[in-house]
Amino acid sequence: MSRALKSSLESLKTWVFQSNSRVQKIANGQGTAGTRAAPAQSGNNDKKIGSRLDNGEAFTKNGKQYKRYKFQVNKGADDKTLKQLADKDSHKVWAQADMPIGDTDARKAVEQLFDDLEKDLKK
Repeated sequence: MSRALKSSLESLKTWVFQSNSRVQKIANGQGTAGTRAAPAQSGNNDKKIGSRLDNGEAFTKNGKQYKRYKFQVNKGADDKTLKQLADKDSHKVWAQADMPIGDTDARKAVEQLFDDLEKDLKK
């Protein structure tokens, strides 16, 4: 897997965990499918982090609610590799993971989400 992709995913995770409200928002499955979950599209987040977490669809499996999240790269990324990947296809999903919604330990659930995204990261 590309070092740039892995590094960007790590930066995105750091951004999310800087604020408990960000963690809660993702853990609660807030957001409509097709919209951005993180980071906020303000300041230099898109350039600096170089990627985003998009909301996927919510679904029920074995009686439990889940939300799918998708990892994508940004066209405006400072990192040359990420920029080139996004210029080819900014809508390509580089990794996706399903997370149970409403777990009592939000931090643990979001931590697992990022672990699953890293495992699914495409080459």
